[in-house]
Amino acid sequence: MKHALSYDDAALQRAVLAELGALGLPAAHVGVTAQNGIVTLLGHVEDAAQKRMAESAVLRLAGVKAVAVAIEIRPADAVGRHDDQIAAEVLTRLAWDSWVPRDALKVKVEQGWVTLIGQLDRDRQKAAALEDVSRLFGVAGVTDLTTITRSGSGPA
Repeated sequence: MKHALSYDDAALQRAVLAELGALGLPAAHVGVTAQNGIVTLLGHVEDAAQKRMAESAVLRLAGVKAVAVAIEIRPADAVGRHDDQIAAEVLTRLAWDSWVPRDALKVKVEQGWVTLIGQLDRDRQKAAALEDVSRLFGVAGVTDLTTITRSGSGPA
């Protein structure tokens, strides 16, 4: 479907999302950003045909000057864990650990490598967070960028 109107960034983003939705691509798996007519597609689809379909649909829209494609192909039966799955599991695991204060850490995951960022009160909290994360399936390694705000390893 070709639109004849020009769009601001927010309207262009909505138009792209509507077009992808009309094609039946899962909105939960494909994200869209738009800036100055440049549309970026993010996320994952199940096969190359869906990826090509998304690219073609976006290029047909008026107001689109360029498309940057950052869509992964993930078959439904793929083995292994992806960064978004690892990130979700890390957050869940940290939330369940009573030693780690809720919302004290931010998490970055890139190619299975987890980076923990934030401030903690005790060495024991840091040790618990590192132990929790390093044991998770799919984690290639952990970078610790946490800091201790007050010294000590006693009870929190």
